[in-house]
Amino acid sequence: MGFDLAKAMGFDKLGLNYEITMDGIDGECFNYSIFFTDGVTDAKLDEVQKAIGAFEDSISGEDDDYAGYISVSKSDSKIEIYHDIGNVRNENAAIHGILKAFNNVSGIKKVIVNEGMDAF
Repeated sequence: MGFDLAKAMGFDKLGLNYEITMDGIDGECFNYSIFFTDGVTDAKLDEVQKAIGAFEDSISGEDDDYAGYISVSKSDSKIEIYHDIGNVRNENAAIHGILKAFNNVSGIKKVIVNEGMDAF
């Protein structure tokens, strides 16, 4: 068994309602691939966007911090989120916070962070 990046990032301690893995590291950028048990719909996209919006609202105002740049898109098989944490004061809070926000979205089967990247 190889090195478990998700465990090293503390994802196993977040109490997530879905399976999570991490394929690689891309500096200060994180790509979250969200897969659903019943496929991707516009309603799921809306649910994800609302969860992210609530997370961003919760972190703003805390010592002038923000969640980072977040972009959401939908493909046929998954919802993809690009998350750039450059200039974020508390990187772990931003990364862990967005993953915890996904707990509020129904039907998530798994999330793969930095899908398809080499570990190092």
